[in-house]
Amino acid sequence: MKALMNMWLKEARETCDMVALYGQRQRYEYFGFTQGGVRLKYTVEIANVRHALKGEDVKGLEFRPFFEVEGAAVFAQSINTARMAYIHRDARLMPAILNGMNQHSVGVLEEGKLIGYLTTNTKGDVVSELALKNADDAKRIIKAYIEDTRADSILIYTPEYEVPLNSRIGSFAEGCAVEASDMFNIIDYANVLRAYLTLKHTTAGLIPGEFSAVLDGQPVTARVSDEGVTVERSAKPGAVAMGKQQAQTLLISQYGHYLGATTPVGWFPLPIFWYFADRF
Repeated sequence: MKALMNMWLKEARETCDMVALYGQRQRYEYFGFTQGGVRLKYTVEIANVRHALKGEDVKGLEFRPFFEVEGAAVFAQSINTARMAYIHRDARLMPAILNGMNQHSVGVLEEGKLIGYLTTNTKGDVVSELALKNADDAKRIIKAYIEDTRADSILIYTPEYEVPLNSRIGSFAEGCAVEASDMFNIIDYANVLRAYLTLKHTTAGLIPGEFSAVLDGQPVTARVSDEGVTVERSAKPGAVAMGKQQAQTLLISQYGHYLGATTPVGWFPLPIFWYFADRF
């Protein structure tokens, strides 16, 4: 395993800005990975549906095995590529991607036409991916799904940057927890900062400010202003220097708050997110 991991990482350094994997935390910390990113975990109970969603009209909605519906793979591809951030998925492999590792994809249809899909565990009470053509349909789809499955409660995972979806679910869910998304190994700090600060600035918003440091030997200075996000491959005199694990903990982990580093409020952790289906 060690030999294969080291070979893979050597190749990745020449082609990637960051790599991700799913696995036990300490095992992969030996190879330079840090647990981080952001995912939201909502708990939705039958009581939430009964009271908060009693006015939602679910007439005309139905659920079918996703890939038994004509055009499902193309539909899934169109939703994926329309996201603010996404992992490449080959449409030809979509059934294997969304139904791998004991996951099951359920198509959501209205009057016979696809309007979304859910990817769930075998039991159906953990929704790892809620993919909707229109976020405004979230409440009635969740109501219809709980009524259809007769579940007492379900968990729904979402990325932090899906603001319209989160605003709908957060308005009635029983609870919400913020968790790490996966294990990540940053190779090019400037590119990762530029991509995910821009994503966060575009969605949740960032306060204007500046962050300058030498991260695992790479000097960077990031700035946010009314014009947007800029990142330079240089550091200001006297900028803090951090090793790899410390740098990654600061940028992508909830534990970065406890490092004592001076950073603009709300910039970190970066909103890196991996859907369960993209882990394998």
